Amino acid sequence: MNSAATAAAIAAPGRRAYVLVWGLVVPLVLGLTLAVAALLWSQRSADLAEAEAQLGRFATGAEVGVNRALLALDVLLATLEQVAPAAGSAEGPPARLSGQLLAAMARQNLMVRDVALLDEQGVPLAASVPVERAGAALRLPKDFIAAALAPAVPMLVISDPVVNARSAERVIWVGRALRAPGGGRWLAVAQVPVDALVSLLQQGMPQPQVEVTLERAQGALLVGLAPPQGLVEAERAGGPPLARLAPGSLPSWQGRTRLRGDSGLVATRALMYEDLWITASLPRAAALADWGEQARLIAGAALVLGLTMVLAGVLATVYLRRMHRARAVVAQSKALLDEALGAMVSGFMLLDAQRCVVQWNQRFEEFFPWLSGVVRPGVSFLRVLQTTVHYHRPGATPEDKRAWVDERLRRLQDPHGTLEQRLPSGRCVQVIERPTPEGGLVILYHDVTELRQATAEVEHLAFYDPLTGLPNRRLLLQRIEQACAEAQRAGVHGAVLFIDLDHFKTLNDTLGHETGDELLRQVARRLESGVRAGDVVARLGGDEFVVMLLQLSGDAELAAAQARGVAEQIVALLARPYALAGQVHHGSASLGATLFGAQLQSASEVLKQADIAMYEAKARRGNSLCFFDPSMQVSLNARARLVADLKRALPGNQFLLHLQPQLDQQGRVAGAEALLRWQHPERGLVPPGQFIAVAEDSELIVPIGRWVLDSACQLLARWQHDAALRELCLSVNVSARQFRQPGFVEQVLASLQASGARAHRLELELTESLVLEDVQDSIAKMHQLRTRGVRFAVDDFGTGYSSLAYLTRLPLHRLKIDRSFVQHLGESHSDDVVVQTILGMARNLALEVVAEGVETQQQCDFLTVHGCEVYQGYLFARPLPLAQFEAFVRERAGPAA
Repeated sequence: MNSAATAAAIAAPGRRAYVLVWGLVVPLVLGLTLAVAALLWSQRSADLAEAEAQLGRFATGAEVGVNRALLALDVLLATLEQVAPAAGSAEGPPARLSGQLLAAMARQNLMVRDVALLDEQGVPLAASVPVERAGAALRLPKDFIAAALAPAVPMLVISDPVVNARSAERVIWVGRALRAPGGGRWLAVAQVPVDALVSLLQQGMPQPQVEVTLERAQGALLVGLAPPQGLVEAERAGGPPLARLAPGSLPSWQGRTRLRGDSGLVATRALMYEDLWITASLPRAAALADWGEQARLIAGAALVLGLTMVLAGVLATVYLRRMHRARAVVAQSKALLDEALGAMVSGFMLLDAQRCVVQWNQRFEEFFPWLSGVVRPGVSFLRVLQTTVHYHRPGATPEDKRAWVDERLRRLQDPHGTLEQRLPSGRCVQVIERPTPEGGLVILYHDVTELRQATAEVEHLAFYDPLTGLPNRRLLLQRIEQACAEAQRAGVHGAVLFIDLDHFKTLNDTLGHETGDELLRQVARRLESGVRAGDVVARLGGDEFVVMLLQLSGDAELAAAQARGVAEQIVALLARPYALAGQVHHGSASLGATLFGAQLQSASEVLKQADIAMYEAKARRGNSLCFFDPSMQVSLNARARLVADLKRALPGNQFLLHLQPQLDQQGRVAGAEALLRWQHPERGLVPPGQFIAVAEDSELIVPIGRWVLDSACQLLARWQHDAALRELCLSVNVSARQFRQPGFVEQVLASLQASGARAHRLELELTESLVLEDVQDSIAKMHQLRTRGVRFAVDDFGTGYSSLAYLTRLPLHRLKIDRSFVQHLGESHSDDVVVQTILGMARNLALEVVAEGVETQQQCDFLTVHGCEVYQGYLFARPLPLAQFEAFVRERAGPAA
């Protein structure tokens, strides 16, 4: 018998006992519940019937009381038909009728407040109050007189509730038409306070929750009483109508009370007067209030009795459960063991002391399907191994298969280790063998295929670039370290080529990062195809790649030649066009190379040398190769120190401006160019040629250029108050990085506004190459500033390589002829022609011309003859400190020198 059947046999007597106990308890509890429910339902029905009878009796009593009261009022008013003619004349009743007879008649009925006799137009003829004061007291509802006189047969008519203007209480007017002497008609009216009707309606009320109404058949409420206070619902009277009554319908507890709309019973009674009804409403909750209290008491007692029965059943069940627990635990343990073996993720096999199979699970057969007909209890494990080896090593020789089986049997003698097997399906299984206390053996088979794949993926991510699949920096440094040691031992050289793609950032910004990634992948494939089989290609990150060449010549010069050949091949390979996003892209690369192997070096040192050489190649405008030289390191260190000093120069107020005068043909100073100087605390005055390029590369030129612009504007603002200086223009050189800043226009305008300088005295000098980098952006920015008065000049004009057609589109003020053309005037025919061409073109375009670098009188004379207007150079003055420049201007302010 298997474990499941054993557990079922043990549990069967326990289940029968449980069925017997609860088969007795459940019917008792159900019977008690049904009896209590029937009792409560019967009591509920009786309470509802009693409430319905009480409500009907109350409605009938209210009907009788109201009919009696209204009949008394009707009789009272009808009496006036006989009394009035007897007391008056044919023209009308006498005045004494109102003060005597009507007052006495009003006092006879406790419900009546005032009585009056009106003609057909509503004019008081007689009243229980003096006629001269009867206007406010006898203010009848609208259309009441017409309604009272309308019936052909005189009858009592009742108005809607109104407010008595004299007493401010709510009243109802009742009226009856009378025959007047002479064939006319009078109207007898009586005023009845609503409080009098309330008292009448409250008589005999069975309980305070009853709602009583006096209403018309159409639902117009005249008087209403609603719990809990029992007051008149004055606000409802005369307001929106209630739901229309349905005469003749049977009362039902499914209805809604007239005033509050609660679920309940409504009793209706029609009065003897047409269109008037009495309703009495009782909410269901009020009718069942006593029943609810009784129901709670009865249900509580029944619940206690039922819980006692259930508790007895639970105690009996616990007792029976304890009786069968021991047998159930044993059966359950056996069943759980069988289930655990069947549900194991790992394969399982149990061997006895003789190494014969005792038990195994389904997972074992899934790992080794070829053993499904071989494995059975009692078969030797040797037989299992002999069958397995044919599938595990199908191409091995018989000797190899026998050696494999012997090795596995030997491992069974010391079963404490682990081994892995690669199955024919490709999966990897880890085998763990552990001895049992009885001398047997437990063998577990774990599927570690995914673990090994994950380990390989983690290793690949740690050492390879995910975009290109090339080795990353970490793996490259390890291989360079190994290659350096092996090259030194073998007496050979190796080389590292550091590759940086030119203008990669521009490609990324214009075509997007996806296109940039595709370019990097294509570059990786080209590099792999362009090196030898044993060489290494790696990606450091961004657009930087490294190629490591191995097994070069032992002679350094020959090794350098070999490396140069490969590097030049790579330069040519990377210069070939690329197909990117449906477009043809032409790229280039800068390569830095260094040799290793002559001495022991660290990997980072070798890589740094190649990096330095690459930056030198980039400084040569890219698309070239440069080998590392020790002097590069010296230059790089000096450059790094210069950058560090530049970062401290601006906050330390180490910069100052020198001004070089610009003179016109009469020798007067027309303006000046602001030239930056650096007063280093240790090196003294540093010329711009030594630090401007470094500032450009390190992006420090942006804050430095902002300082120059602010200083120039402040200087112009100060000159405005000096008669000798106020008409001078000041030129400021603008770097490409500064001009391309998104907020450049706003910066210039902010500097002008903050200083108060006149914009038309500020001239910004731009180079041709700067303007032509992005002509549209340049034109847009220049126009924004030109409209504010700022002037523009093209510096070093004539050195550009592009067409001069853009000049007609730029808002320029003047051109500056580069000093390279001026210095050979009169000596070089080609320079003479270039200068004459520039001057002629400027005249045609209405542009001023400034000639830079004028150092001889011969040059000045040539420029003057051909129409140059402004000169700048050492012939007139070198760049001067501010004080000397201002003195120079004042000296030249008189007659021409």
